[in-house]
Amino acid sequence: MKNRLIVFIFFTTIFFSCKQTIDCDLIITNANVLNVETGSILENKSIIINKGKIENIISNSKNYKSTQNIDAKGNLVTPSFIDTHIHPTDVFGDRDKAPKRLDKNARKKLSDAYLPYGTTTTLMLGQPENWLDTILSWQKEPNYQYTDHYTSGGAMISKENREPYIGHCVLENSQKAKDKVIEYHNLGIRHIKLYYRLNNPEFEIAYKTADSLNMNVYGHIGGFGLEHLKIEETLKLGLTKYEHLGIIPNNILTNQNDWDKLDKQFAEHFGEMDSESRVLEYLLEQFRYIDEYKKNELNSFINLLAENNVSFSTTIHYLYQQFESTYFSEPSDKNLTIKQKKRCLENFEIMMKYVKQMHNSGIQIRLGSDMPNGGKANISELILMYKYGFPVADVMKIASLNGANAIGIENEVGSLKKGKKANLIIWRESPFDNIENFTSEKTIIKDGKVILK
Repeated sequence: MKNRLIVFIFFTTIFFSCKQTIDCDLIITNANVLNVETGSILENKSIIINKGKIENIISNSKNYKSTQNIDAKGNLVTPSFIDTHIHPTDVFGDRDKAPKRLDKNARKKLSDAYLPYGTTTTLMLGQPENWLDTILSWQKEPNYQYTDHYTSGGAMISKENREPYIGHCVLENSQKAKDKVIEYHNLGIRHIKLYYRLNNPEFEIAYKTADSLNMNVYGHIGGFGLEHLKIEETLKLGLTKYEHLGIIPNNILTNQNDWDKLDKQFAEHFGEMDSESRVLEYLLEQFRYIDEYKKNELNSFINLLAENNVSFSTTIHYLYQQFESTYFSEPSDKNLTIKQKKRCLENFEIMMKYVKQMHNSGIQIRLGSDMPNGGKANISELILMYKYGFPVADVMKIASLNGANAIGIENEVGSLKKGKKANLIIWRESPFDNIENFTSEKTIIKDGKVILK
């Protein structure tokens, strides 16, 4: 009787031991996992991945059996990056030479500009409508080998007396505005971009129609001069997602005298605004003007933005590269004098002071490259934010969860949690140790698959 009891206990133990072993696709062991929500690092964890998603993050993985194992060797593991403002025309051709249709190699070509640098998700905020069928087919058929792309269709503008920019959609009247938003929604598009060249009542109708359909609405609001809509007006409608930190001063300069004084100030230091670089340098000069003459107004405006829980895309590398080198680019403006370069740098510092103030007030800053080489630009932006006062943990959150929140996919990506997609980066060297390590070698995992090692 005693022997039979021993045999029973032995086989019961073996049975339940086998039963507790859980199969999975990938286990990452010895990982220091960043919790971007808190900024804390969970040390010596195992990340269990199955069917492209994170099944668990635990201290001991002995109950799991996987077909692939990666020893992180105590290195940092973070969520991958999310770019909330791209234009595929930057990769496939400029505004004049963009192809009519995207060919079979387009998906890989676009992904190659982002995926090798850790950006696994992007939001397109304007591209030719002829490309929509192809882009929407990508969206319906995600593939671990490629970046996930969401699209807003064409950025919406009002009818002008000249040809619109490529990637923009002209709305001739309020009915056309409503019809276009509904058309996009019926195509499966869930994101809409409203441009500052869109006038009322088209703007209001487009926003209200999209909002009623639970679409995510983004606004590039604030052009040079007084004739365009300002952010404060669009906040009253309920718009909270805005593009480009660099255009904030356009929303503070509310009388012609300010614009005249600013134009004179810029001309004295930079001459005519006769190139793209000069336009971008003008944006930076605006921050100096505001800082000198309308600081109280800007502080009040930042408070207003914070009260309305807005988010802003960055696009700060694009400004910086006009006058300074980055880890991958040389200055775009070859005609700046030493004195002008110094002034540009001072202006950039002023801008970043207010960007940090926005961040500290609770405004969600999110990546938005808006240029060619977007993946590289994203890394450059993270380095720049750190150099201008952002802690590394905050920079990581800006690069991941804040972008997911803005796109409306925070339940799928943006942080490393059970049930979310396994889009992550294993860092060979940690940016927490040295900010230059943002450019170090990385193992990039997309949908639970190693795509770069």
